Amino acid sequence: MKEISIVIENFEKNEDVTGFDLLCVEKVEHIDKVTSCSLATIILDNGKIVLRIKFEWKEDSGIEESDFLYIPETATLFFRSKNQWGTIDIKNKTLKRHESSIWEPLIRNKGEYILIEDDLKAESTKLNGDKIDSVPIDPPTTSKEFEGWIEYNSPIFGRQILKTK
Repeated sequence: MKEISIVIENFEKNEDVTGFDLLCVEKVEHIDKVTSCSLATIILDNGKIVLRIKFEWKEDSGIEESDFLYIPETATLFFRSKNQWGTIDIKNKTLKRHESSIWEPLIRNKGEYILIEDDLKAESTKLNGDKIDSVPIDPPTTSKEFEGWIEYNSPIFGRQILKTK
């Protein structure tokens, strides 16, 4: 799998969407009621549909193509929304990781690793989503990148070292 495209359909109410391969319910533990849903269709560059993911929302109301990061080397799809982030193994059509988040995390491909940052936590993962390290952070936070680690400084947690290898 080299390149993919993502087609998103967001629905106002939890319509009876069928024909999906994978279900991801928004990671908000204190709310049970699903209020809306999204269907993300993952398509290879040759036009073949490889995966359809249904996202059910409790607080959020949808997802956009910019909320996904595809890593072709590992066929891993990272996603994010207001309260969560996770990884999907495209080849096996499985939700590999599904993590809670404070606000909407930033997910960035740093070449040899993936960096996920939200208001209270920074995490480094391998390109397949396996965790390398995580540290607590709290705004206002400053950071400086080095070969093999990132140094964070925040008023609450002080100096934190996030390993990236």
